[in-house]
Amino acid sequence: MKKILALILVLMLFCLSVPAMAAEKTVFKLDSANKQVFVGETVQMALIRQGAAEAEGTVTYSSSNEKRASVDANGLVTGLSRGQVTITARLKTDSKTYKATLTVTVAVRADEISVSEDKLTVYAAEDPFVAPLLSADASDASLPVLLLRKGSQQTVSATVLPKEAANRKVTLTVSNEEVVKVKGNVLTPKAPGECVLTIASVQNPEIVKKYRLLVIQPVTKLVVSAEEKSLYVGETLALTADYTPDNASVKDAVWSSGSEKIASVDAWGVVTGRSKGTVTIKAAAADGSGRYGTLKLTVKQQPESITLKESSIVVNVGKQKSLTATVLPASTNDKSKVWTSSDESVAKVNGKGQVTGVAPGVCTITCASKDFPGVYTTASVEVRQPVTKVAFADTSVTFNVGDTCQLFWQTSPANATNPAVTFKTNNSKVATVDADGLLTGHKRGSCTITVTAADGSGKKDTVKVNVLQPVLGVHMENDTLRVGVDERYTARAVMEPEDASNTNMTWYTADPTIATVKGTKNRPVITGHRWGTTTITGVTEDGGYTTAATVNVGNYDKALKITDLYLQDNKIKIVVNNESNMTVTRFSFVIECYDIYNAPLICNENYTHAFYGTYNLTLYEGDNTRHGRFTFNDFIQPAPQIGRVVMRITGYSTDTGYSRDIRSSRQVAMEYVSPSYIGETPTPVPVVTPEPLP
Repeated sequence: MKKILALILVLMLFCLSVPAMAAEKTVFKLDSANKQVFVGETVQMALIRQGAAEAEGTVTYSSSNEKRASVDANGLVTGLSRGQVTITARLKTDSKTYKATLTVTVAVRADEISVSEDKLTVYAAEDPFVAPLLSADASDASLPVLLLRKGSQQTVSATVLPKEAANRKVTLTVSNEEVVKVKGNVLTPKAPGECVLTIASVQNPEIVKKYRLLVIQPVTKLVVSAEEKSLYVGETLALTADYTPDNASVKDAVWSSGSEKIASVDAWGVVTGRSKGTVTIKAAAADGSGRYGTLKLTVKQQPESITLKESSIVVNVGKQKSLTATVLPASTNDKSKVWTSSDESVAKVNGKGQVTGVAPGVCTITCASKDFPGVYTTASVEVRQPVTKVAFADTSVTFNVGDTCQLFWQTSPANATNPAVTFKTNNSKVATVDADGLLTGHKRGSCTITVTAADGSGKKDTVKVNVLQPVLGVHMENDTLRVGVDERYTARAVMEPEDASNTNMTWYTADPTIATVKGTKNRPVITGHRWGTTTITGVTEDGGYTTAATVNVGNYDKALKITDLYLQDNKIKIVVNNESNMTVTRFSFVIECYDIYNAPLICNENYTHAFYGTYNLTLYEGDNTRHGRFTFNDFIQPAPQIGRVVMRITGYSTDTGYSRDIRSSRQVAMEYVSPSYIGETPTPVPVVTPEPLP
């Protein structure tokens, strides 16, 4: 019962306390005003406690990422690296544990403002370009100067460094908006003057960068002019730049040349010609307005020297010769020249350098530049009277080998400057001529001598020279001759020397019944009439020299006779006798072969039935040939039985040099028919004699 009463009492007391507790709200949280801390800096966490959270107990702090931010036992947070971290506070009382969290941003503090100056016109205050335009007593004289041009807006690109800064935005302000107005990051110049531009970090306003703003009146137009539009290489020409408007702040220009090889220009607009050509000179406004002016100039090359292909010439009276002049350098614009003669009574010259000889003498021709008379050169001219004609006294001359002969000639006119002549032979083996026109004969023949005027006029004449070789003797080529009956033989008398000019001779015969002789030269024709011996005699027309030869007349076609022709073991056997009174050293023959049926039998390598042969041993008068000493040319021994053989002597030679080819109509045929021959003896058929061997 006592326990029940106690429980009722406790419940009554609880009910009485509930309204009191509800009267004060319990709060346990971290103050959000401290939700940012910079790397390397600290922030103290503020813990808000109300109601039951004010009870006594131990408060502890912790970080969700100790590498990003740390917190000590007192709630002091230290930023370590960029990012977010959760800071937790815990309160542990006897009856309950309280917990509060706060997301803290760890940021990087801004420490510098970076301005992109690539598109800005920035100068140092002491730069000579802007120094004269700045106020001398400015309080911010050391600041860099940002040049602005009235009428042109300027965008300023600025950011905060380092890149890890939480807020990299900046704000732009100016000290005088009547000079420059700013909106965002765009500057609008309003009037010429000065003010200060301040660029500040939004995150850390104490981080700033300043410029001294200088607003100028820009050039709107620039015109370049000069007194001349051309100049010569090496010359100078001053150019002038005119600026619009008149109140332009900077009246200066940056000069440049379109081709430094043609012309250069200095900082003051003075142009110097360098080489021939056309060039454009540009003057750009120095205030950066972009305005510019140009002027096109022509650089001319003046002549520096004149050269002549020939420094001295020779010209004949009444003739012309041109002087060739070269104006240097080759790039000279005007190469016009003026030609003059120091004595026109000697020589004249036209505007093209053609010199005309007037009278014999010497003068000077001058070639000068038309525009630069001081540039000139000269040539010496000699005028000569040329030879107009040169002629020999004779059209031809004749003399003997070993003799000399003087030529005679004449030159015209009598007052020729150089009357000398030269001589030339077209065949020095026949005759030569010296400088005085004296001929010397060397060899029989004819040649032409040419006389030429030595002054180069080209006048010449010719004379024909005949050199004769006299006869000094004569002899017969062969002093013993053999002529067949009713045959002709051409003998030869050899002149001494052999090239003697006159070969005319008179011929006689001792017995014209045996042989007669005809001819008026050294080659008489002898005709044999009957057997016997006589003498022919010849006398030279030049000198009357005599020579003679013995003439033997006989029937020489029958000097050799085939005395035996037969077959032995199907082989041809021959016997020939020398029936003449000559010594035969060689004779030739032809043999035809037929079989037993009288058909042609091949016995030659060229597949014919005939072959040639020779006997090359000496046969004295009355001698017979010996077996086995005959030569059968291209002979093939027939395998079949030979039935008939026909042989003819075709020619012979003697020890005296006499040789004779027997005409086919006079050849004597010898025939042999073997016992085995079947065919009848054929009717004689004209034999076609093979061509003689070489």
